[in-house]
This record gives sequence, structure tokens and C-alpha cells, in this order.
Amino acid sequence: MGSPITFSGFNSIDFTSILNAIMTAERAPMTALESQKTALNTQGTAFTTLAGKLGALESALETLTDSDGFSPFTVASSDPDAVGVSASSGGVAGTYEVVVSQLARAQVMASTTTYSSPDQAIATGGSISVALFGNPPVQIPPTALSGSMSVRQFADSINAQANSPVNASVVQAAPGQYRLVLTGRNAGTANAFTVTSGLTGGVGLTFTDTDNDGTYGDTAADNSVPAANAALTVNNIPITSTTNEVEGAIPGVTLTLSQTDATERILVEVTESSAAAQKELEGFVKAYNDLMAFLNEQNTAAANGKSNIARDGMVRSLKAELRTAMQAEYLAAGVNYSRLSTVGVEFEQTGTIKVNALRLTEALKASSSSVQTLFDAAFAEIKAQVEDYARSGGLIQNAKDRLKDQIVKIDGRLESMQLQLDLRRASLQQEFIAADRLMTQLKGQGSSLQALGGQYRLF
Repeated sequence: MGSPITFSGFNSIDFTSILNAIMTAERAPMTALESQKTALNTQGTAFTTLAGKLGALESALETLTDSDGFSPFTVASSDPDAVGVSASSGGVAGTYEVVVSQLARAQVMASTTTYSSPDQAIATGGSISVALFGNPPVQIPPTALSGSMSVRQFADSINAQANSPVNASVVQAAPGQYRLVLTGRNAGTANAFTVTSGLTGGVGLTFTDTDNDGTYGDTAADNSVPAANAALTVNNIPITSTTNEVEGAIPGVTLTLSQTDATERILVEVTESSAAAQKELEGFVKAYNDLMAFLNEQNTAAANGKSNIARDGMVRSLKAELRTAMQAEYLAAGVNYSRLSTVGVEFEQTGTIKVNALRLTEALKASSSSVQTLFDAAFAEIKAQVEDYARSGGLIQNAKDRLKDQIVKIDGRLESMQLQLDLRRASLQQEFIAADRLMTQLKGQGSSLQALGGQYRLF
């Protein structure tokens, strides 16, 4: 903008008002572009909100489509401190008697060699070999040492090696006495390991070698803790597991073993429960309804002439596809329960959904497996659709990028138009200043002529 015009002549002509009126009229196209930019920014914000709503829906669907995330059963343990339980899919109602006689353990081996500090040199050359039973040995470090390495550094090199079957630690056994401890990365007898040492120089590294064959860990007495499988019975059926997380021993139930007592009989109750299923559905229903409420707000904004994304083709497709998937028939679940509405997931007039607890309970009692199959198919389909829109580089991101490109173009046009308006204002300002000066001169000349005429009055 130029400096204000100072008028010294005909004060009855307001050149500033005239200039501002001209510039306001000529700025009209620019004002329209600014309004368009504001609308695009509002739409961009709406798309960001939509992405957040879809993200919440996707998270709820993750639970329902996870094989361990949804179950129409409740499960309880008579001693959860000894045997914890959680329900997954495919449960079978009943009472199961569990007796735990042994927990799964990882092998532990402590060096017989002791070190005055973790920084004492364990070796200056060579390496060790660690082998799982029936597998090729792993050399640690991969390249034999060619210089001094401390006990601490050697433990770090073991832990850093991705294919190492053991983790290493340096423990203080007594003041000024440290040992290197190797622990299997996984529990169970299949993960038992042996060690042979080819280290040279330094203090070296030895473990208990009961049979004096140069291989550590090949007899139970070599180890501080031998590798072991979990051992239990379920309804008097023997079960073994390489971990203390036991799946499959009871259909649809994961057992977490924490204590052993061969004399304690722990009861695990598996019960069909619509309450459990309804609870799992609550997160999905809330996320879906929040999304629909937002889309309805966009429709209201459109009806009131406000900026919105309701009429965007992508948004209309999203709404239609979700509704279609919610109402679709999934025949794999069986004829009786092939639609979500048949098991109590029902639409309301507003486009939101609710869970009919009575209908869900009846369906679970009739065939919980069919309900599970229906939910697996329906929610997997809905999740796939949501991912197409919500994922990085998906349809919503494309829409936001499109708006961003439009805004960048508008900014460029606004910058160009502003430059032209500034030049136009400066030009008009100079013209009006020149006109003002001319009028001032004419007024001065008129006064002089009037004075001169007064001197020559004839009468």
C-alpha cells in the first residue's frame, strides 16, 4: 500500500475515499479467492477429523478381527495366580481340570571362570560356538577376535548378534568376583544349547563340564538351570509346551502358567456369554456411531450452505460402502446367521447402529460358532474397506493432498493479484496526487485573477 494522499487544494473532493472505493471494487476477485481458500482449509480440517474417526474404527476392528480378540465366551480360573486364563475364538463351554507339574524354563549356564571386574580381558583372540540341539553352531563373535575384549564387551557382542540362541549378562557373584551367565533366548528343551570355547589369551572362559568332553551344557549337571518344557494335565490328558503360554489345551482358551503344584486341581470354567460378546462389540459400535455422527454433521453444514465434505465423491463412497458391508450377506456363517442384523447388530434411522442384546444372546445359544464365523467375515471386510481410506497414501490422504495443491495454487494467484493491486493503487495514487496539485495551482491562479480584477474596477 502507498502512503495516504494529503490534500491541500479542493477539500470538497475526497480522493482517499475515491481511491479506496476503486481498490475495493478491483479487489473483489481476490476476496472471492480468499473465501475459496478458507473453504478449502475447512475441508482439509474435516478430512483430518474423518481420518481420526476412521483410525478409531480401525482400532476397534483390530480387536474383533484378531483371532484372540473376540470371543462369545467368558473364562475363569479357580486359582488365577497359578493358572491365568484368557478367551480367544473357537471356545467350547465346559469345566476343565488343570494340574501343573512343571513350568517351562530357559537353560541357564554360569561360567566357572571368575573375573575381577567386568572390564577385565576375557580373551585377545578366537571365539566361542553356541549350538541349539540338532542345529548348526553359531560362532560368536562372527569374526574371531584379533584384539583384547573385556567380559562386558564380550557379553554385549553376544546380545548384539541376531542369530545368537543365548543372551549374556555379567553378574557379581561376590565382591571382586564376576561371572559370565548365558541364558537361552527361548524356553523349552528344543532350545537347549551347548557351548565350546576357542578363546585365546586373557583370562579365558570355561563352564562346568561334567563329562570332560570339552562341550559345556551337554549334560544336565553342566547347567545352573536345565531347559525344560511345561508339563500339565487337562482333564487327565498329559500336555507339554515349550512356553508357559499354553494354547490349544483347552479350545478357545490360553493358559498362563505361573506356579506348579502336582496336588492342586485348578478348575477352568468356559461359559457361553452374550455379555462378553456385547462388551467386545461396544468399542466397534461407539467408533462406528462417532463416524456416522460426524458425517451427519457434514450433511447439516452442506444444508446450511457452510463449507463441508459431505458432497465429496470419496466421502459418499465411504459411507455407502460401509453401509453395504454392514448389511451384506456372509453365507460362510450359515443361512440362519448370514447377516449382522440376524445376530443383533442393527441399524437405527439416523444411520447409527446398536446391539440388540436379546437377539445376540439367542444367536449365541443356537450356534456360537456361526456367530463367530459371521463376525470374522463381516468385520474383516469392513476393516479392509477402512484401511483403503485411512492408511498412509490412502484415499483420505489423496483427498487432503488434492486440497493442499489447490491451496498452493490459490496462494500463488493471490500473491500475483496482490502485486498487481499494489501497482494499481500506486499508479492511481500518483494520478490523484497530480490532480490535487493541479487543482491547488488552478485555485491559486483563480485567486490571483480575482485580486487583479479588483484593482481595475471601472465603477
